[in-house]
Amino acid sequence: MINADTTKSIRNILKYSWTPFFSKFGKLTSIQNETIPKILNGSNVIIVSPTATGKTEAVIAPVAEKVIKTRSEGLSVVYVVPTRALANDSLQRIEGPLADMGISISLKHGDKPYLPKKLPNFIITTPESLDSLICRRPEAFSNLNTIILDEIHLLDSTYRGDQLRILIKRLESLVYGGLFSTHLLSATLSNPNEIAERYVGNFEIVSAPGFREINHYIFRTLDQIYEFARLSKHRKILVFCNMRKSVEQCGNDLAKLWNSYPVVVHHGSLSRRMREDAELLMKEADVAVCVSTSTLEVGIDIGNVDLIVLAEIPFSVSSLIQRMGRGNRRRNCIEVVGLVASDDEEKMLESMLKIAESGYLPQKDYKPDLSVVVQQIFSFLYQYPGGRQAYDIIDIVSPLCSLKITKIILSHLLDQRWLTLNGGYWQASEKVMNMGDRGLIHSNIPDESKFRVIDIDSGKEVGTISGGFDSVFVLARKTWKTLSIKGDIFNAKRYIGKALPASFRKSRELGAFHNLLPIELQHDVL
Repeated sequence: MINADTTKSIRNILKYSWTPFFSKFGKLTSIQNETIPKILNGSNVIIVSPTATGKTEAVIAPVAEKVIKTRSEGLSVVYVVPTRALANDSLQRIEGPLADMGISISLKHGDKPYLPKKLPNFIITTPESLDSLICRRPEAFSNLNTIILDEIHLLDSTYRGDQLRILIKRLESLVYGGLFSTHLLSATLSNPNEIAERYVGNFEIVSAPGFREINHYIFRTLDQIYEFARLSKHRKILVFCNMRKSVEQCGNDLAKLWNSYPVVVHHGSLSRRMREDAELLMKEADVAVCVSTSTLEVGIDIGNVDLIVLAEIPFSVSSLIQRMGRGNRRRNCIEVVGLVASDDEEKMLESMLKIAESGYLPQKDYKPDLSVVVQQIFSFLYQYPGGRQAYDIIDIVSPLCSLKITKIILSHLLDQRWLTLNGGYWQASEKVMNMGDRGLIHSNIPDESKFRVIDIDSGKEVGTISGGFDSVFVLARKTWKTLSIKGDIFNAKRYIGKALPASFRKSRELGAFHNLLPIELQHDVL
């Protein structure tokens, strides 16, 4: 066993990865000191630690060290993140140090769907793209030795987390010897033991107790927040809203107050280019205000932020902690301002802040989403067009449902002609195979009717809108007027005048394949 309690001893252990990952810091964080030896010893690790405590390097450095020392060839490490934006940011963060070690890395997600013929040593991907890769290039995983699940709190207890659970089980039959390490990372988890058990068998927990000191203030208007920030000389301000619609409206309002500061918005309906422009501004500008949804809760690098503004009360304490964790990453004190509209809202926010300061997180009730069983049956049978026997399918989906429920779902899909049964082998129907060829079975995220908004003057995409909206709408903190609609394309022109923000719909809680379940399971009768 490796015994490394100090930075000096760990430096000696990390023969190849120390200089690329840690030389510019000079010392390790407590999380890194505790995590690195465990990973090098072969343990599965779940890290629960606040933002900016070095979780990523704590895992990547020893994993990379093992890749070099074992002379692993081909795909060795799969790094799973919840969003494309975080995948892109993670690549920028670790690509350089890995390249210094001679380790190759690539992205695999919706914007980067293809891997090079010669597989890299590392890939950064999302659950949906991992699903696609397992179906299309199963042989790629024969030498896999590590899978890393980052920001696991954003996936767990959702249909995407359940999909990931099954994908990990499917990997066991593809990896030589069926063995690989699994590491989980998160800033906020209410029950690390329970969550880790859903993804891995034996594991060790590494956590950072406590939370940074919080100075919080509550106001009733944006004007008051502006005056507070001005008097306190805050220069980099990150504002959180819950909905994309609110982000657009708040961005407009703040732009009028902070007319000497650049004000940008960041949410999932903006084009990738506009999101990256907002991130770059926050990272490099001396003064800036950014209004965002939860897209900036996760660890995208936007530099140091002086003040966190909660323009709307977060939906959960976990989200509150994640948002506050983006502030003052170089100091032990977080400055937070809340905007409330009533005494009741003020009491609620005060209560949530008190819980956050105590370090306690309310536990979430976990219930598997059975839509994932349908989606994974389709994906599994697409991977094996010759068919599989019932016990193979039952085993694959066993983390989510019982033998009885699986048989009910299989029978229903057979009756509805989604599946066929030939000589004891279950096969995907021609319709399912065609869906697979088009890439429509790997994602369980419900589709929305979205329109791409194109600036008619520049020809550039501004973002997307969905739901009900007027001919004049707000997007990317600018007002637009619709000129024409062709298919899913909105041709629009800048408009000077007043308008309500674009209307965006909240994603459904259930997966897209929910309506293919038997009626009694859709309504949870059994």
